Amino acid sequence: MGWFMLPVRPIAAAGLMLALPMALPLLERPVAAQGQRVAGAPVEVTSDTREYCQHLLDRVSDMVRLSAAPVPPEVTTLSAEGERLCDHGQPKGGILRLRRALMIMEQGDGAAYR
Repeated sequence: MGWFMLPVRPIAAAGLMLALPMALPLLERPVAAQGQRVAGAPVEVTSDTREYCQHLLDRVSDMVRLSAAPVPPEVTTLSAEGERLCDHGQPKGGILRLRRALMIMEQGDGAAYR
């Protein structure tokens, strides 16, 4: 190592120590998703279980049953795939599809598909 490289490490370490106090307030802030909670809305804790798959499937089924508009074919496909994946021990994939089906149904009963 050359004589000119010796002071680089202490200077870099000093620079990091000076920058650290400015970065600490950023670490204390809530993550964006944590800060966007709707007032009065209950917190729903979820997990990748067969029970949660069934809960989502029930919600999709209720929305389909109560829908005034025709159900988009994508909702039917996604809910069938989600149920199949949950039944075959793949809850993450099943939950992903069931949540997507719910999102489509919540966007105005599929008004974009008419």
